[in-house]
Amino acid sequence: MAVAALSLSSCQTLEFYSQAVGGQMEILRKSHPIEPMLASKDTDPKLRKQLVTVENIRRFASEHLSLPGDESYGKYADLGRPYVTWTLYAAPEFSLEPKQWWYPTLGKLDYRGFFDEADANELAKELRGDGYDVQVGGVDAYSTLGWFHDPVLNTFVHAADIDLAELIFHELSHRKYFRGGATVFNESFANAVAEEGVKRWLRHEGRMEDLKKFEARLVRRAEFYERVDRTRAELEKLFVSQLPVEEKRKRKAAIFVDLRDRFRELRRKWGGRGLEGWLKRDINNADLVSLHTYQKHVPTFHKLLAECGGDLDVFYKRVRKLKLEGADE
Repeated sequence: MAVAALSLSSCQTLEFYSQAVGGQMEILRKSHPIEPMLASKDTDPKLRKQLVTVENIRRFASEHLSLPGDESYGKYADLGRPYVTWTLYAAPEFSLEPKQWWYPTLGKLDYRGFFDEADANELAKELRGDGYDVQVGGVDAYSTLGWFHDPVLNTFVHAADIDLAELIFHELSHRKYFRGGATVFNESFANAVAEEGVKRWLRHEGRMEDLKKFEARLVRRAEFYERVDRTRAELEKLFVSQLPVEEKRKRKAAIFVDLRDRFRELRRKWGGRGLEGWLKRDINNADLVSLHTYQKHVPTFHKLLAECGGDLDVFYKRVRKLKLEGADE
């Protein structure tokens, strides 16, 4: 997730940007250098262990992934809440085209981010009243794209080390390259780099069993998105049809019921209690927009990296010149 809109643009957006500035200032105010924390006897041992892991991950990012690991995560901030921001996605009732918002220096992006959950929910209520499908979700981390040295946050520091590595590689990828006004491009690029980064990190650490488990996770991830893409295709066909509105609503609801059935099928295949959250919630167009944002072009980026012989420096140069349909808003 990348958020760097910290300037004021008009009276109409004053309140939004004021909360953005205030939230970023809170993070900076609460950030403390990690090195003294590691040396201090007062630091919780579990936190110290996680901070050491972060240090190792960001060093690997710099030395082996050509990512700016030495420019972020040198400080730690406890915000006293479970998420750093809450992000809102919205789409019309009969469309999978995301509602977009304009940000200074970034152009149009497919989401709106808030440091206070109540603010996100207030906008969500307004948009639902206007007929939009809306999704609001908590965010563990985001990148300021080099505006500031992003700190480690309590919202993600206690994650399992593989999840921690994937998150850090993702956010550092935004700092490496970010294309203004191209949400799908940016998030797909960052996800592809993060997945490749974790595999290389685990190989480097000699953790071959963990590598096998992570590769199995990626297979399950692909199976999940295959079900989602199938649903998207069915909805897109429905939305362009000439059916009456009430019939469209009825069929749309049935398609989402089918998606939940597909998720149940996956959970039986995988075993355990995966996808629990998706089975309990009312899935809507905005959910599919958010999933599409992070995954659409991931296979394309993996293919490009393979064409570059796995050379990340060559890959990053090619990415800067790459044009993808539907990714360059």
